[in-house]
Amino acid sequence: MLKYLKKEFSFVSGNVSLLVVVWAVTDFAHLLPGTYYSLYVEALGASPFLIGAVLSASWFTMAFLQLVGGYWADKRGRRSLIVSTCFLRAITFLIFAAAPTWHYVLFGEISVGILAISQPAWIAIIADSLPPEKRGLGYSLSMLAGITSIFSPVIAGILYLKYGLLNGMRTAYLIVSACWLICGLVLLNMRETLRVEETSVSSEGLFRECLRAFRECIIVWRYVPKTMLHLFLVFTPVTFFVRMCMPYYVLYAREVLKVSETQWAILQTFYSAIFYCLLLPIGKLVDAFGRKKPLILSSAFGALGMALFIHGDMVGLYIFFAFSAICNVLIFTAYPSLQADLTPKEYRGKVMGFSNFTDCLLGSGALLLGGFLYESISPASPFISLLIAMILTFVATAIFIREPEIKEK
Repeated sequence: MLKYLKKEFSFVSGNVSLLVVVWAVTDFAHLLPGTYYSLYVEALGASPFLIGAVLSASWFTMAFLQLVGGYWADKRGRRSLIVSTCFLRAITFLIFAAAPTWHYVLFGEISVGILAISQPAWIAIIADSLPPEKRGLGYSLSMLAGITSIFSPVIAGILYLKYGLLNGMRTAYLIVSACWLICGLVLLNMRETLRVEETSVSSEGLFRECLRAFRECIIVWRYVPKTMLHLFLVFTPVTFFVRMCMPYYVLYAREVLKVSETQWAILQTFYSAIFYCLLLPIGKLVDAFGRKKPLILSSAFGALGMALFIHGDMVGLYIFFAFSAICNVLIFTAYPSLQADLTPKEYRGKVMGFSNFTDCLLGSGALLLGGFLYESISPASPFISLLIAMILTFVATAIFIREPEIKEK
C-alpha cells in the first residue's frame, strides 16, 4: 500500500510540494474572516448593496491586471510575481484588521485586486509543474491542502463568541497577514518553470508593455483549440451568477432562514469536511474517466443544491452544503484539468490572464447586480438566477464540450 501511494504521488516534489504547503496555510487563513465577512462589513456601516459594491471595486481592479499578469507570467516568468505579491498581501491585510469603517475595507479590497496580478502566474505554474496524466489528481491534491480550512469556521466562531464580531474579525485578519508573510518566505525556494527574458521595463515603456499585454492575451485565442473557446464561453456565464450570490449567503441565512452565527459556522465546517473527503477520489475519477462527465455532474449537483437553499430548513441546508461540496470538487478538478489539456504551455499565462480578466470584469458587475437584486427586488432573487444558470450550463456542457485526443504537456 505504501509503495502504491509513493508511486501515485511521486509528482509531489519541488514546486508542487511548496505550493501544497502554501495553500494549506492560506486556505486556512482566508476562511477565518471569510466566515463572517459580510457581517463584518455590515457592522462597519455598509448596506447589502454597499457590501457588493466594495467587492465589485476589488474585482474591477483585478480584471484589468489579469491580462498584464498573464502576459508577464509568460514573458518574465511566474516566480517573481508570485513571491513579491505574497509579501505585499501580508501588509495589505493589516488594513482590514484596523478598519474603523467600511471605507477602509474598500481600500483594502482594491489593494487585494491589484495584487491579484499574480493570479495567472499561480495557475500557470501549477499547470507547468504537474505531469499531464496526473492533472486531475494534482489539482485535487492542491485543493486537499486546504483541508486545514475545516477548522477555520470553528475558530472564527470561537473568536466571535469570545471577542464579538468586530474584534474577532480584527484578530482573524491579523492571522491572515502573518500567514502570507510565512508563505512569502516559503516560496523563496520555488523554481521558475520558464526561460525568462533578462530585460527590464522602463517607466516610459510600461504603458506600451501593458498595451502589448492586452493585445497578446486576446490574439492568443487564435492558437488554442476551438474547444478551449467553447469551455470558456460555457462556464463564464454561470460564473457571473456564482459571483453575484457570493456575499449574500450568510445574510440570507441569517435574515430569511433564521440561521444563527454559530449554526452558520457549523454548516461551513460540514461543507469543508465533505469537500475535502471527496477531493482525491474525484481527482482520480477525473484522470481515469475524463473531464466532461464530471463537468456535467457539477452543474446537476449545483442546481439541486441551490433549489434546496432557497427555501431550506436546517435539514435542507445540510443537504445544500453537501451538494455544493460535490459540485465544487467536480468543477475545481475537471475544469482546470481540461483547460491545461487544451492549452500549450507557452500560452497558458495569456489564456489564464484573459479568462481571469473576463471573470473579474463580469464578477464586478455581478456583485453590483447581486446587491441591487437582494436589496431592491427580493433576497431570494440572486439565488433563483443562479439556479437557472446552473440548469443552462448542464445542457450547454453536454452539447458543446469535447475532450482532446492528445493532452498538452
